[in-house]
Amino acid sequence: MKTKLIALSAIALLSASAAVPALGYPAGQAPVLGLSSASRIIPGDNITVQVSRVKAGCSVTVFWVGEGISSGAKTVKANGKTGAFSLATPGTAGTYTLSTNSISTTCSGGDAVTLTKSVTVGRLASIVTKVSSTSAFSSKNPTFSASGTVKSGSVAVASQTVTLSLRKDGTEVKSTTATTNGSGQFSKSFTGTTYAAGDYTVVVTLESGAVYASSTKTSAKLKLR
Repeated sequence: MKTKLIALSAIALLSASAAVPALGYPAGQAPVLGLSSASRIIPGDNITVQVSRVKAGCSVTVFWVGEGISSGAKTVKANGKTGAFSLATPGTAGTYTLSTNSISTTCSGGDAVTLTKSVTVGRLASIVTKVSSTSAFSSKNPTFSASGTVKSGSVAVASQTVTLSLRKDGTEVKSTTATTNGSGQFSKSFTGTTYAAGDYTVVVTLESGAVYASSTKTSAKLKLR
């Protein structure tokens, strides 16, 4: 597994959004669970995090909630910071909660607090899609098709399965799957269904997996008369 070094500069440092005590170490500053959001985290990679503004000599543990992955305890140094925690990320893409143990009032300098942070594991993918039909009239018994592209930044998301849900006025009428090619493109027709007049959209979903986080996109409406 590769190791992603997590910068802890003032710019990159993010404070946990949970309730925090009124005081901390140094005086008047609340404890912080810090990591960098500079790059996306691939499932199974190691990340490095640090807890700061805690009383020296106190013990802190960092773990993924509900995942059974823990850093083990570290003792806070004289500067109010733990050493760097190297922690494996969950093996499947998704959004997870990174947490500390409960930091006591003695160690926090205020109320007891548990620091948490929501972390997206997996590269983010964006989907562009459209729905088309062979005719604009239901009497012509048209065939609907969905097409589009999946990318992560400027990189094509290749050989990934997407779910295509054809919906009339928001209700699914047909579902199928397609696989992206080397350019991240997909195209698939919906067959075996007679379509009534109405507004049609296609909802494309890329499920989370070993690399990419889940992503969903809804096409513009196509009216069938």
